[in-house]
Amino acid sequence: MAESYRVETIPPYTVLGEAPHWDIGRQSLYYVSLFDAQIYRYDYREGAVYSASIDGINFATFIVPVTDKPDCFVIGDTIRLLAIRWDGKSSKATIVRQLASLGPEHANNRFNDGKVDPWGRLYVGSMLNESAGSPFERATGSLWRYCDRTGTLVEQDRNVYISNGLAWNRETNRFYFVDSGANHIKEYDIDLDGNLTNAHVWFSFKVDGKDPGYFGDGMTIDSEGNLYVACFNGYKVLKISPEKKILQEIKIPAKQVTSVAFGGPKLDELFVTTAAKNFSGPQKDPAGAVFKVTGLGAKGLAMNAIILKD
Repeated sequence: MAESYRVETIPPYTVLGEAPHWDIGRQSLYYVSLFDAQIYRYDYREGAVYSASIDGINFATFIVPVTDKPDCFVIGDTIRLLAIRWDGKSSKATIVRQLASLGPEHANNRFNDGKVDPWGRLYVGSMLNESAGSPFERATGSLWRYCDRTGTLVEQDRNVYISNGLAWNRETNRFYFVDSGANHIKEYDIDLDGNLTNAHVWFSFKVDGKDPGYFGDGMTIDSEGNLYVACFNGYKVLKISPEKKILQEIKIPAKQVTSVAFGGPKLDELFVTTAAKNFSGPQKDPAGAVFKVTGLGAKGLAMNAIILKD
């Protein structure tokens, strides 16, 4: 049976594209290139991509907009959460202020993927910084909720290898979180304060206890509760049902698939980020591009901006 979906390539090629965020109001996809600390905006109407660097940062691990502040965003940089200002077109963005930091006890860690829940709260994961060793071998990371009222990070889970995909099912009040190093998805309940409870492994990518040659990375959810998980080293995105069944393998023409987000005017197009960085061998074009997948017959949920106090 022929695949019914279509995959289009959106250049330019990034070193390590990550953390796609679809902004409905701007009809734009924001994303980052992690290791060279670049931020990007794909303008859907124009079909153009704008990028910016930010003086004073070493990483750009995710980017999310701030509610009611059109030029303000929050990004992760090593152990800092930063508010930045960017008009979406200039080649430079600027740091406004630091929101929080992991602190000296986590000096060997760094932030990774971050996302905002349906109630405007930011969650971000951490992991061992590659300069301090292999994050596949040491589970020094945690999952954090940022509390804007106190300007602090509240730990939600620990002993994480590589913090990655985050997704919320608002109907069932469940949260899903990918640890790429453990190669599984955990499920949590969410209490009224946004704290995560009753953590347990919900889905493992391992087969008979062995890694399948790829690992789960970034993740999103559709309107029916199906999870879409990027498979790094797997050339694909997996669609997993609430009953934990793999419903579809969406093939991507790049090996290192990093993350996914629904977007487009009808939220029915899947944007997929990839990496060109040489981890296990040289990557050929179109590695590092963003891919737009249409014809999936699925619809995503609106992504949320973070609510910050003035």
